[in-house]
Amino acid sequence: MRRPDLQPITAVATVGLLVALGLASCAQSDAVVARDASVAPSFVSPDASTIDAASQDSGILMCSVTTCSEPWATCPTSAFPCDANLLTDDDNCGQCGVRCGGERLNFSTWTCVEGQCTFSCTGSFRNCDKDPSNGCEVDSNYDAKNCGQCGHECAEDESCELGTCVDRCGTAPTGQDRCGLTCTNLDSDDRNCGTCGVVCDPTGPNQPALHSSMYYGCGGGKCGVPKCKDRHRRNCNKDLSDGCEADALTNERCGACDRACAEGKLCMYDNNGYYCLCADGYERCPSASGSVTCEDLALDPENCGACGHVCPGKQWPHFIPTCNSGVCGGVCQEHYADCDRLSDNGCEVNTRVDNRNCGACGNACLPDQVCSEGKCLVAPCNTGETTK
Repeated sequence: MRRPDLQPITAVATVGLLVALGLASCAQSDAVVARDASVAPSFVSPDASTIDAASQDSGILMCSVTTCSEPWATCPTSAFPCDANLLTDDDNCGQCGVRCGGERLNFSTWTCVEGQCTFSCTGSFRNCDKDPSNGCEVDSNYDAKNCGQCGHECAEDESCELGTCVDRCGTAPTGQDRCGLTCTNLDSDDRNCGTCGVVCDPTGPNQPALHSSMYYGCGGGKCGVPKCKDRHRRNCNKDLSDGCEADALTNERCGACDRACAEGKLCMYDNNGYYCLCADGYERCPSASGSVTCEDLALDPENCGACGHVCPGKQWPHFIPTCNSGVCGGVCQEHYADCDRLSDNGCEVNTRVDNRNCGACGNACLPDQVCSEGKCLVAPCNTGETTK
């Protein structure tokens, strides 16, 4: 066995760090130790007081670890010793230089899992045609032919809702009935009035003439009821002579003559009907497309303190913009730090592996000493020498 390439460390210099790696030696090697699947690597170290006591009481000479232990390696792309985890590194998967990364296509991605480049889909999307080249082409939450999983097809009268086949009428608003494959309300459907297939005559034979904004349709399951042609108009004054005089898409009349939205809210309409937009604590904000959204100006980094006020830093590496009480701020992602205090490069330091900033900014290891999981690694020297 070759002489270990270890640097003696005094008790004062062992800042936190006896590595529990089960190392038989600290032998120097430029290659990654062959992986033994039965032994999981460990980088847990006792605290500084334990190391000092061990080195002083036992007389063991401690040395810095300068070689890699699996699954860590020093690759051509490495900035620091042993900073590539071959089990999870998308640029060095299984061995140095094997790259899994690439652009996502249709909610798919290639990532390194247990040292193997693995294709996977995100969320509810599935690769049902088994062709990775077109990504994950199916949303199993809403695809009736692949509902919940590839190949699970819903019946003709069912729809796929959140990965489950459900009766179309069962998911429709209350008061719905089935007419063939169509769900409808027999009380108000002009083409299925009272009974499937009964179509009302809009002219209302033998009925008085109506205002141009009205026609005769289905109401209460019977034809011949005056109705508004425009779905967003209402006859609020009950006077047929002026027709549907009221707009039902206003904050004062949201879907009904007597329904007003609270102050600061906006009447909206979609497939679920009429509703007053923005819950308490949220504000209406116009989007670039011209639509209106509800935003929490106290906490939303995209609308912090005011609509459209975007907190800076979204494009900075490993930096997360924040908004607290309407004031912009930001934090570094876990295990990253902003050591140079320059905003435009974000949180540039990975404190898990940077041996110049190991665990924290400015906490430097010895030259070539391995920093792993934010610890400068040390182990007993195998020289046969002891401290004086």
